[in-house]
Amino acid sequence: MVRLLNNFTRLCKTTDAGEEICSCDYRINLYDCPHSEFYVFGGKMLIPICILVTIMSGGFLFYLIKIKKQPFFLNAAQERGWLRPRPLHTYHLIVFAYMFFEGLHLIFLVNELYPNMIAAEIGNVMADSTSAAVATLYPVSIVYSTPNVRTDNRNSNVKNFNYVGPNSLVVDIVGILLFFEPLVTLIPLASLAGHYAEMNEVKLANTYYVAHYLAWVAWEITYLTVLAYYWYRLTSIIKEHIKVLEEREASGVASNSHIEHIKRGTRNLTIPVMAIVFGLLFQAIIYVFMSLTHRSNTVYYFGWNLFYYWIGYVAFPLLGFSVESALIYLVIKNLRKPAGSSNKSTSSSSSQSHLNSKTLISMDNQAINNTNRKLNITVNKGTTATVIQRTSEITEISVVEDKEIP
Repeated sequence: MVRLLNNFTRLCKTTDAGEEICSCDYRINLYDCPHSEFYVFGGKMLIPICILVTIMSGGFLFYLIKIKKQPFFLNAAQERGWLRPRPLHTYHLIVFAYMFFEGLHLIFLVNELYPNMIAAEIGNVMADSTSAAVATLYPVSIVYSTPNVRTDNRNSNVKNFNYVGPNSLVVDIVGILLFFEPLVTLIPLASLAGHYAEMNEVKLANTYYVAHYLAWVAWEITYLTVLAYYWYRLTSIIKEHIKVLEEREASGVASNSHIEHIKRGTRNLTIPVMAIVFGLLFQAIIYVFMSLTHRSNTVYYFGWNLFYYWIGYVAFPLLGFSVESALIYLVIKNLRKPAGSSNKSTSSSSSQSHLNSKTLISMDNQAINNTNRKLNITVNKGTTATVIQRTSEITEISVVEDKEIP
């Protein structure tokens, strides 16, 4: 056990009245300062929560991959690149990475297991850097899950779909670069802060402390912008697809159960997206103020320390637990539905597509022609199967093979 104590981990100042005020840098030291008992107690309470949420997210991944037979990666297709994870799977992996390293860091802090300040600073940023790297896959998964079509409504009776898919090579390159960006910025900056803190060069250590948090804020803003754009594009296409189905429901071409499947699946994906967006946006705003004012001013006030401690260590474990619990509730709720109410098989030549977890969509030319005549839709080569497949994949309704139509 090594107690990391110096002028960087235990900050003190003398007031005008001659009173000395000290405070812990709770990120890397919890001991030998006022309110140490609170930080130690908080860490001990958060450790089981982090372990629980790690198990929940890991269990959800196992459920989706092994029980639901939904592979982590989407089916290979010509318009998809190498990085093609499913959105819901990616979210659970983000939670798993964050909670695992957050829990590990708290265990090391409470039990004073860090050998030096460099290791402590790296341990402090591992949860953010690894979850940020994994989170990069989320917009990529949305890109490859979104049907690569556009709707032409110049003729109100005919809807024409044409391919406008992204360049898969560009998406993969950007995804890989953004994946490594938090790893090659946050970890080195934290290492430098720990290095100079170890040498008791407080001024230089503070400089890298500020640089680390500002780099993290810059990544969050970039990530949220990309995620918001692709999520808006995805939901717009799904809403248009639902609108078409609802218009045709009265004629018996589309079923209400199929429409509800899509709506429910979209809602299930909206929950984690909103959790990511609002969580990171709020954290980015707070981290701007924290990086510029905390170590020079607010660190000496327990109220501010409590607030920043809540944002940095408490909010995300509770948010992750809440979202995982909500998703588990939705799964249990769906499982309790009467058999056959939501899982209906489909024929390859039928004009109605009932999607479930074991359905394989296969449409031949005759089936497509029948569907097009009933829906009064003009479709280009390969598009019908792709639209149905992508809608199914993005809402995690079923496992669908990609079928290219001649």
